[in-house]
Amino acid sequence: MAAADDPADERLKDLDARLSEVRRRRAPPKPRKGGGRLAGHDLAWSMVIDLTAGIVVGAGLGWGLDSLLGTMPLFLIVLVLLGFAAGVRVMLQSAKEHGRRMVARAAAAEQDGPKTVGPETNKAAPATAPEQNNGARAPRNEGL
Repeated sequence: MAAADDPADERLKDLDARLSEVRRRRAPPKPRKGGGRLAGHDLAWSMVIDLTAGIVVGAGLGWGLDSLLGTMPLFLIVLVLLGFAAGVRVMLQSAKEHGRRMVARAAAAEQDGPKTVGPETNKAAPATAPEQNNGARAPRNEGL
């Protein structure tokens, strides 16, 4: 019997192939740019900062003008309200731009083709994706 026909070698090669497949499935997902669980936090924080900056700048300018002119609450109130309005305007512009980007991303994804899994594509949907196992559950049977 030749060394290449040895049943132990065939079993080892089969085991190695199966282990490689399990390692490939269990590999951590590649980080996505602008995606993931915290995808909208950067937008939310930029909106909060825009609103706060508008109010603070308005309050600072109003207090400074009132101190110079001796009209204590007048310019402070007016410029705080104007700063708030400017902050809200910038927030709305940021939200509109984010919406445009999301629509463009969805249109690009549709051009690439549908990413459905199930009877339409003759593929069975996985019971649980490996990315969803955060370690709290026991690992599923990998077929070994």
